[in-house]
Amino acid sequence: MRFKSMLGLLALVPVLSHAQSSVTLYGMLDTGIQYLNHANSAGNSQISMINAGFWPSRFGLRGQEDIGGGTTVLFQLENGFDSTSGALVSSGTLFNRTALVGATNNSLGTLTAGRQYSVQYDKTLNYDPTSLASYSILSIGPIPLTTLRLNNSVKYLSPTYAGLNVEAMYGFGQQLAGNTEAGRYIGASLEYVLGPFATRFVYEESRGTVATGIDQSGLADRRYSLAARWSVPNSYIVSAGVTRVGGDLQLTPRGTVYWATGGVWLSPDINLDLTAGRYDYQGKGQHSQMLTTSGRYFLSKTTYLYANVGYMANQGNADLGIYNYATTQPGANQLGMSVGINKRF
Repeated sequence: MRFKSMLGLLALVPVLSHAQSSVTLYGMLDTGIQYLNHANSAGNSQISMINAGFWPSRFGLRGQEDIGGGTTVLFQLENGFDSTSGALVSSGTLFNRTALVGATNNSLGTLTAGRQYSVQYDKTLNYDPTSLASYSILSIGPIPLTTLRLNNSVKYLSPTYAGLNVEAMYGFGQQLAGNTEAGRYIGASLEYVLGPFATRFVYEESRGTVATGIDQSGLADRRYSLAARWSVPNSYIVSAGVTRVGGDLQLTPRGTVYWATGGVWLSPDINLDLTAGRYDYQGKGQHSQMLTTSGRYFLSKTTYLYANVGYMANQGNADLGIYNYATTQPGANQLGMSVGINKRF
């Protein structure tokens, strides 16, 4: 009888373990066809098949384990790849999008460490109806590519008390002996949410890196950002924001970025959005202005067709492209259009 009881207990072990922890494989495939004018230095137009017509293709693993006392240990590993060729987006880097481990507690908040998104990204994502897609706020430059994600970083997100939450992040940068400032990042936000209304303030400071023969660790890029939104889930969202770019590092030129967005669900299957933005460059007498619109038609909960149209008008030597983090000829205007399919799993 005692032997049978032991067998019974052993049989329960996998069940109990499964109930306390989980690992999920997930991903996204996005492939489209895009037209761009002024696509190269000669001003030629281009029609091409592209990865990430709406959102970047990716696959990843996320997991969590309940260790008791209201605390859950978590991890996430995520890789970006080109759906048109199967190649890694970052050659030689397996988890270029996210590689983090941490813990969360309902009363104490969430602490994570590794390669992860910046505070500015976190606190802009839910203010944009496209969730920062390829034709979006990102195209006008409020979040530099250098600080979209940070290596060697620690991030804390508080629980929400009386509608308020705080997020803070420190990136150790290059971790060079004798130089604690090279590549260092500091970011913090204060957000207030009340029903459909939300507003937040973000401050970020990023130090320069040390490259071969060039030490920019004494230079800093500083950003102050304010945004607000009014949203009703599965109905509509309107939002606006402003980012002041200062300092002497200039990950993007000193100046001020303004943006406004709106999105609406015409039906459970059809979503439309519109985004306008402007980047005024300080002391240069030039600017970039952007207008984009996108539409999505959902074939299912995990699959949709999309169409994007965007126009970027550059004045002076400004060279922002309509596709996020791309450039065009200095002073040239760019029209972009794309159609494609996005599949999540």
